[in-house]
Amino acid sequence: MDQQTDVLICGAGPVGLSLATQLEVMGISSLVIDKSPQRSAKSKALVVWGRSLELLNTCMDAHDFLKAGRPVRKARFYQEGTPFAEIDFTRAESEFGTGVLIPQSMTEKLLEERLLQVGGAVRRKNELVSFEQHKDQVHCVLRDAEGARKTVETKYLVGCDGAHSVVRHGLGLPFPGNRDGLRWVLADVELSGEVPEADVASFWSRLGILLLFRFGENVWRVVAEEPLASEGAPRRDPTLEEIQKHLDQRGVGNVRVSNPTWLSEFRVSERKVENYRAGNVFLAGDAAHVHSPAGGQGMNTGIQDSCNLAWKIAWQLRGTANATLLDSYSQERSQVGTMVVKTTSHMTRIATTESRLLQSVRNAVAKIALHFEWVQGKVRQNLAEYTVAYRDSPLNGSDSRSGRASLKCGDRVPNIRWRDLAGEAQTLYQHLSGAKAVLLILNTRDANASEFSGQKPSRKEFPGQVTSSQRHSWVTIRLVAVDDFSVPLQGTGETQLGLNGVVLRDEIETLELGSNGWAIIRPDAYLGAAGNCEDMQAARQWLNLIATK
Repeated sequence: MDQQTDVLICGAGPVGLSLATQLEVMGISSLVIDKSPQRSAKSKALVVWGRSLELLNTCMDAHDFLKAGRPVRKARFYQEGTPFAEIDFTRAESEFGTGVLIPQSMTEKLLEERLLQVGGAVRRKNELVSFEQHKDQVHCVLRDAEGARKTVETKYLVGCDGAHSVVRHGLGLPFPGNRDGLRWVLADVELSGEVPEADVASFWSRLGILLLFRFGENVWRVVAEEPLASEGAPRRDPTLEEIQKHLDQRGVGNVRVSNPTWLSEFRVSERKVENYRAGNVFLAGDAAHVHSPAGGQGMNTGIQDSCNLAWKIAWQLRGTANATLLDSYSQERSQVGTMVVKTTSHMTRIATTESRLLQSVRNAVAKIALHFEWVQGKVRQNLAEYTVAYRDSPLNGSDSRSGRASLKCGDRVPNIRWRDLAGEAQTLYQHLSGAKAVLLILNTRDANASEFSGQKPSRKEFPGQVTSSQRHSWVTIRLVAVDDFSVPLQGTGETQLGLNGVVLRDEIETLELGSNGWAIIRPDAYLGAAGNCEDMQAARQWLNLIATK
């Protein structure tokens, strides 16, 4: 045995780097391997959506993506060259907006720099040759560029190694699906002339769809679909002249292409494994699911796979949780993967239909629908992946809140802001960093709530509920709702013992806790359980659901 690590990650793309960075911040050792000698210089996946940025912000400053890229602000839609609708993407509820257009090469650079900063490592020119699972370890054999073999013993192996995953093949897992039967061409170019006043432009014509994405000062991604002559037709990268022809024929008038940095053909497969876990080996990203690039969901779905898996591995290795927690990774993310494959496939079929009748219906419906703000809001939320939820998760506890709340267990919890007793700004997500769950208690000195959180004056732990090994996976936050931060809190001493801060009533109302409620927020910012402080039973039940016995 040449090396030991808690987690061996196969693949140094955005998914693998995201997973490793989170684990290191959580105090879990990891090693990332990749057979490539260096990061790819290709732009590849072009957008990091808001939900991915929110989650990455718990292990790094995700505002760096906004600084390095181009925030998505506006999309415009054209029919045969005539604009008919636009979407304002600036109204998203998160501080990260809807998302940012940024080359994958830069996304990987930012992630790898942060990984190295927190003590992680990427071993390039190394590939996984084979692995064997034992009771508590996975025995892995690696090969370097010179052909030398080394062994690594790891507690968990994660395949983040793309559509042709060595890890998935090693597990012998089926990867069922099909291809869409189209030839897609891609070009990263400069555009001059009457370029669209938008970050994303979608041109619909009878000849097919053409998409433009502006990710630099004058640098655009052009994507167009063409019929595929036959399934076995050889791949051929497009020429700049062919790209110009697509623009001319599909309604992008008076625009010239030049200075290409990437010209490529790609074909779309829609495939997904059924189970993302096999013992102590996991799959994430394209190793588990591939699909149409419609909506830019692929890389983001993979990043969020890693955000779901990281804290669960950390809790398992800390001794905080039982096997139920790790089992939930596949249950939760496989359901999301199925939805993404289905949704992107549907979007692609609608966008690329050759039926004149269906094209007319599609265009007419879009013209009407996109003029309603509530429709645009749905588009923003879905694209940014703020609507991804785990309402059927085995980790969901009960909800004893009075009344019918729209925020359900398994839903994303907004990044609530408040001020601590020193007047300093605080946010919910900053307290999730390091794989911590938050027990948030609003407007109460109830003894049950105090005892559960271990914040009674006696510091007595809740008997048999929260063990010492679990303490560092929890943060308890007590807030009082106010109408105005300028109004001082009344009372001192016992009345404020354990209080963490004050929150504006309008801000906390999004959690629908009433005047005296509590919520458990998972480390990946999803609601685990909720209730009224007169009854903490649901909180006890949630902890028992995942706790080590």
